[in-house]
Amino acid sequence: MSSARLTSNLVDIEAQTSLPTPTPVLTYTTRTPPTHFTTTPIDDFFGYTLSASRTHESRHDQSISDIPPPYVDDLPPYARKAPEPLTLAKYLFKFGFLFPPFWIMGVIILISPLRAPESSETAAWMPEKTESERQQIIAQMRKVEVKWAYRCVWALVVLAILATAAGIAAWAITRA
Repeated sequence: MSSARLTSNLVDIEAQTSLPTPTPVLTYTTRTPPTHFTTTPIDDFFGYTLSASRTHESRHDQSISDIPPPYVDDLPPYARKAPEPLTLAKYLFKFGFLFPPFWIMGVIILISPLRAPESSETAAWMPEKTESERQQIIAQMRKVEVKWAYRCVWALVVLAILATAAGIAAWAITRA
């Protein structure tokens, strides 16, 4: 009975001719995988091996030595940017969004000069620095303070424009 089934599978019923015997399917590769490639657990899970790919040009197929080193967190000296000193004008600008009169106080900083402490107190203020270094620090702080004070000016101008526009709109609505 099994021979009848076997012959029935080999005969084309419509054409009444015998089919060629099927060849066995190759289910494994005879090539051994290269030893310098390693697989990761993800590759093992999905059944992907580096030797199974037809090309070795994809990023995944690169060997470990071809991958560039990781980026460093520390920048070279020419690319470093010194942190900006904390100033009162910066805080006044930021807190002005909660209480806008702080912006008016930030504008007053433009009028008032930034001075170094009195000569008697100079020894207590940065004693490790020379007088010229202290003057440089004062100049840098003044520059940053003026920058934030101008931002307070612009924030105050924008607030005034918005308040004027709101006032005009309210007046126009009440007149209509």
